[in-house]
Amino acid sequence: MKLLEILAEHQSRNQLLSQQEPFFSLEFVTPKNNIKRLLKSIELLSKIEPANIDFASTTTTTCEDQILISYETQMIRGCETVYQLSWPNKTKKQISDELDQTKKIGIQNIVIRKSILSKEETLQMELQNESEIIQFIRNLYGDYFCIIIEGDINLFKCEKDFLMLKKTVNFGADLLRTLPFFDIKRFLEYREKCRKYGINCPIIPMIFPIIDYVSITKVIEYNNIPIPEKMMKKMEKLKNEPEPFLEYGINFTIKICKTLFNKYRVRGFHFITLNQEEPIKQILQRLDLIQSSRIRRKLPWRKSTNPKRKDEIVRPIFWAHRPISYTLLTSHWERYPQYSWFQLDEEKPTYGELNDKILKEIHKCKTSINDLGVKLVSEKDIQHVFLKYIQGKIRSIPWKEERLDLENMMIQQKLERLVNYGLLIINSQPRINSISSEDLRVGFGGPGGYIFQKRYLEFFISPEIVEDLAGDLAKTSNLVYYAVNHDGSRVVTNNKKKHVTTITWGIFSGEIIQSTVVDPYTFHRAWRKEAFALWTSQWGDRYQEGSNSQKIIQNIHNTYFLMNIVDNDFIHSSSYTKTNVWSVLDNFFRNYKKKIESNN
Repeated sequence: MKLLEILAEHQSRNQLLSQQEPFFSLEFVTPKNNIKRLLKSIELLSKIEPANIDFASTTTTTCEDQILISYETQMIRGCETVYQLSWPNKTKKQISDELDQTKKIGIQNIVIRKSILSKEETLQMELQNESEIIQFIRNLYGDYFCIIIEGDINLFKCEKDFLMLKKTVNFGADLLRTLPFFDIKRFLEYREKCRKYGINCPIIPMIFPIIDYVSITKVIEYNNIPIPEKMMKKMEKLKNEPEPFLEYGINFTIKICKTLFNKYRVRGFHFITLNQEEPIKQILQRLDLIQSSRIRRKLPWRKSTNPKRKDEIVRPIFWAHRPISYTLLTSHWERYPQYSWFQLDEEKPTYGELNDKILKEIHKCKTSINDLGVKLVSEKDIQHVFLKYIQGKIRSIPWKEERLDLENMMIQQKLERLVNYGLLIINSQPRINSISSEDLRVGFGGPGGYIFQKRYLEFFISPEIVEDLAGDLAKTSNLVYYAVNHDGSRVVTNNKKKHVTTITWGIFSGEIIQSTVVDPYTFHRAWRKEAFALWTSQWGDRYQEGSNSQKIIQNIHNTYFLMNIVDNDFIHSSSYTKTNVWSVLDNFFRNYKKKIESNN
């Protein structure tokens, strides 16, 4: 989607809600090495719904590097990507080939970025200035691309400069983005003169957070950015104190953004991240831009921006926390469900195999060995890891690479209780009955809607109790379950016909959006393989070959069942009825404990 369209959607949402919330975008640096670490940062920051993500190149970055990271971000991780086109040292053929590749991977936004060239290189340029490159792009691609140009506010001094900028914009530039600045007055003067000379496109300030002394002084020197004297003295004073320097820098950056937003009606910011997600998260959090990220989402899960998938609105819940592998497993599909999963139900969708490419993707973000337990003595240690995750004491487990979200905090105590019973919870959601789509915990799809959810639980369960538990669940008509072992040879279920169940949906102005389902066929055919593979590939392989810790993991993989339960009663709360899944499970484990005690 074009950035102009994204900003228009953002403005419409603000008007509908009678509020003002700034949009923001993020810029990373494409490293020559350690792309894996960069992708992890992107994955973390994409959850807070930036308008777009850019990748700045370095002297060692190749066009192939830029295309690769843009593909990963745009097509697989579902983040709108702005492709940075460095053009002066390239021929028209090279530029068109590069833009053909960006178009092929679904990118519709490009920023024209200048390069520093020698006089000899400048004389050899086929395209002499930004006006010519923009005209060249428009002639080849029409209005397919949203074109962004950059302006150094310190270089524009006279009428001639602004008239040249106006000419460039008139050739087809859609947005203007400044280079970094630290003096608000300079930005305001620049914006005012742009408007005076008829440059009316959106002007987005580039914000360079002051994270550490070395990086900020390098940027200042390289770009010749004027620094207020008071700020320079403060930085010099704190340059040998990393933590106070960082705190000063974060506060300074927040002050700039708040002043521009509250006093001067600036509605968007482009942040340079330096590939460091934590300082940026702190800044966005203090600007109140993270808390509302959930209700900015169109769907509860992040989809690919592949044009083929633009109308996709429904997925199985199993990959709710692992969208990358789902995108890869279904990348060969010719069509994706636009209204209901039942569009695919009759033809039984086929999924890609867990080949080397997909395994490489799902193994990229390994959970810390400190979180998983340095040494395992018994299966109780495994249970303790899952409990610590539910309690928020560790950051992730292989099936969920981020902390417990606000939605599942609503049922946190219930989940803790189930883990103490021995159920290894990997996915869940609470019952929701007509809650506003603007709710910070479960909202999605924009304002004016209502969200509904059925209770859902997914866990690994010991083979000793799976049959007995299934017997108790089968006595309650609103509970549907499906359990399968690692190779699919044993199945325990009361859903014999393998009916698909919708478990999350929203109602918006009479339109019903079905967003997540439980599909037994998909659970058995595809998700089972990935869920069990994570035991060995992201947990068992962390230990020495043949060690007791590895044997414990392997035994769980070989013997346990993967089970899901859907509670179809989304109307009644857990305090209202004893037939909900929580009550049935509590009752089962109380009786099971008594049975064990009496046998002993």
